[in-house]
Amino acid sequence: MPEKSLTKSVAWYSLGNIFIRSLSFILLPLYSNLIPTKEFGNYALLLSIYAIASVFYQFGMHGAFNKYFIAARSDKRRIMVFSTILNFVILSGIILTVLFFIFAYQVSIMIFGDTNFVYLLKLIFAALFIETLTFYILFLLKTKEESKKAVTYSAIGAIFNLVLNILFVYFLKLSVSGIILAQLISSSILLILLIGTIKDDYIFKIDKDLLKGLLKFSYPLAIAGLFSSAVDVADRFILNDLLGREQVGIYSFAYRIALVMNVFVISFRSAWSPHSLNLFYSKDYKASFGKTLSRLVAVSCILLLAVSLFAGYLFEIRIFDFAFFNSSYKPGIIILPLVIIGYIFSGISSFYSVYPYIANKSYHFLISDFIAFGTNIILNFILIPQLGLLGAAFATAIGFLFGATYLFFISREQIKIDYQTKNLTIIIMSALLFLLIGLNVKNIYVDIAMVGAYLFTLHKVVKLKISGLFKLS
Repeated sequence: MPEKSLTKSVAWYSLGNIFIRSLSFILLPLYSNLIPTKEFGNYALLLSIYAIASVFYQFGMHGAFNKYFIAARSDKRRIMVFSTILNFVILSGIILTVLFFIFAYQVSIMIFGDTNFVYLLKLIFAALFIETLTFYILFLLKTKEESKKAVTYSAIGAIFNLVLNILFVYFLKLSVSGIILAQLISSSILLILLIGTIKDDYIFKIDKDLLKGLLKFSYPLAIAGLFSSAVDVADRFILNDLLGREQVGIYSFAYRIALVMNVFVISFRSAWSPHSLNLFYSKDYKASFGKTLSRLVAVSCILLLAVSLFAGYLFEIRIFDFAFFNSSYKPGIIILPLVIIGYIFSGISSFYSVYPYIANKSYHFLISDFIAFGTNIILNFILIPQLGLLGAAFATAIGFLFGATYLFFISREQIKIDYQTKNLTIIIMSALLFLLIGLNVKNIYVDIAMVGAYLFTLHKVVKLKISGLFKLS
């Protein structure tokens, strides 16, 4: 597989994710003005169930895909790797969907206390099966470093989702069921479009010996993924139990705003995973890894400042009599800095994911995510009763920090990196200083000045050109 520029891949994934997330962001005013906070809390819990169930559908196979596909030395072997994984996912997905349909009644009672959500749960599981198939086809394109094609198809699916959301939620007033229906239909359309891209990479066959190796490598990743998803969504269930459905809705809406940061983290992870392995095997990676970390942290801190300082002003925007964001969701913005910091640590975990892959020790991901999960759960129960929504955000950020710290320690002797220690110190400390000033002064002109001062610091002191921040290779 020819090595392509990480810069180009990150740029494509960033542009694609920005476009896709911007479409999702367009829906936030729609949701906030048409869906009450309590009902949005119901939607957040449904998505939390979706996130946990998705781990069973994917079964960590994307990690094995990365390793086995890149390590394969012939096109024939790569076709067998992809086909074995996709066929396994199809068969296991059908079984899981049938089982989830059967137990939807019990899940509805356990989470929501009644049976009113059985239909929505079945829609969620159907959508999840379709999305898992599209996920692995898109993952094939990403692993082949065909970033442009992967982004294009993802964007098409997002456009369909936007149009269907407007139709179902705004015009037909279907509320949460409209959101999920739009997700199911747009995913189905995307799957139909993607099928043609795998005609030269897919055969209807499962290599049993290969599957054994794939499953052996993947099952720790699946368990790790379960813990990782739980870190992301466990606070919703605990908040629901301790504070009620309305607070879940407010918290989850703020989380949606913070997803701006996750756009970059996902873009980085998508490009870094195959590129870092190729770079490591070239034996000339130490300086490049160090520069990548500095730029990763710098871009993350820019987003931390921008989102944390300016999100609150979106609730003050009015177009005629229409509020951009409904003010009933505004109490949630206090969690934004902490949630974004949590995403930064998630990005750093992705940066340190190289060693478990190259050493064939995927259990390190399991340990890392278990540490993050355990920390998150314990702190949620301790901090939510004392700090409310802020306690849940603290628990999430600290959980991701501990998970990233573990991967750093197990990698430091195996992956040698030329760290830019002085630059990293300036990048982090100046960002925190400007963030604290902006959060305490709460003036739009001061906030603009803080972001400008940070960009100036990166350019003049750290010597990072703003135009070159995405050049992570």
